[in-house]
Amino acid sequence: MVKLGIICEGESETIIFNSLSFISFLQTMNLELVAVQETGSKNQFYEERINSHRQILIDKGATHILTLLDLDKDGCITITKQKLSVFTNQEIVVAVKEFENWYLADSIAISHFLGKTINVDYPENYDEPIDEMIRLKGFSFAKSKPRLARKMLKAGFSIQNAANHPNCPSAKYFLTKLQSIANN
Repeated sequence: MVKLGIICEGESETIIFNSLSFISFLQTMNLELVAVQETGSKNQFYEERINSHRQILIDKGATHILTLLDLDKDGCITITKQKLSVFTNQEIVVAVKEFENWYLADSIAISHFLGKTINVDYPENYDEPIDEMIRLKGFSFAKSKPRLARKMLKAGFSIQNAANHPNCPSAKYFLTKLQSIANN
């Protein structure tokens, strides 16, 4: 099995990546999740912070590292990726606009969560995906991203479902990079 470490920005991603469903999915690809390192930074990745998290993952036995960044307000994916140095056995994926946009791409989970059938045509077009979920729900709920991550897991959220959406290429790219790592 390939030993994988993941670096991400926030607690939402950490909750999803540490879920039993995601870990089981990785195992089907011959990937073992060594650890998830959360940078805790909002809207910014600092090179030295990423490098220290990368080293922690290597020390824990990771042979390959996947770093997930949010595009946020950057002009393009290339600009976001250029914020980090490139290392051997490290892949960088940029979620457009935020990781939480992928919730909108999983029609099954978002419909279950909101209690009505929902199909979002362009899930990556929303600057604030949680605000769109509140609008679709018809009333407000707590804007806690970690709480939302746990609720989306209970609703059956999977990155695989998000990646199957025709207009969520960043989730699909994430899975492509996982497959690439698995094939090394």
